[in-house]
Amino acid sequence: MRQIIIITLMAFALCAYAGQTTTATPDPNSAQEYFQRGNTFYKQCDYAHAMLCYMRAQKSEPLNKDIQHNINITRSKTIDKMPPESNIFFVEWYKALVMTNTIDNWAMISIVSLIAALLLFLAYLFVSNMAVRKVSFYTCVVLFLIFCFSVFFAWNRKYILNTHDTAIVMKEAVAIKNLPSTKAPDTAIIHEGTCVRITDKDMKGWFGIRLSDGREGWIRAANVEQI
Repeated sequence: MRQIIIITLMAFALCAYAGQTTTATPDPNSAQEYFQRGNTFYKQCDYAHAMLCYMRAQKSEPLNKDIQHNINITRSKTIDKMPPESNIFFVEWYKALVMTNTIDNWAMISIVSLIAALLLFLAYLFVSNMAVRKVSFYTCVVLFLIFCFSVFFAWNRKYILNTHDTAIVMKEAVAIKNLPSTKAPDTAIIHEGTCVRITDKDMKGWFGIRLSDGREGWIRAANVEQI
């Protein structure tokens, strides 16, 4: 019994320490900051930079209706008016679930759930009451699963935020080439504010891209800004 009390006190100390070390400072590149910057650019009729800021905001808050509303309005102001890429609904749901918490919050959930699971496992080992042992065991299993999912979600959120596979055209008019060369023939002309999917970054100074309507080609990297 004494061992359980000592481990419990240690667990609370670890939780308090984890809470202090994972407290995030205000992020100047948060979704709300990007949203406000996008509003400023939109008022200045700089739709390319407005779209860039709104898309960066949406990357952190994919279910924010205000951000999506402003993206739709800004897209209607661009010349190309490309429709957004459509994803399978459960992919969007999963991404939204991952983004409901920050990396720090997911880490905190994982730490607390793991410590609680260990304490309940100790209770399962040392408590003689059969009912308490059963509750401790099954709750321990649930908490361990929460720990595993929280770690995975934290890693996945970091991966999403650090993946820059989309970009906004920042030049007034940009040619899409069928090869990564200035001498290659043009396959299309797109304009500022258009969102493109980056499919290849292996060629220096060039991006392989795909438009939301399925067209593919190459574009000069200097003509776009990655989200």
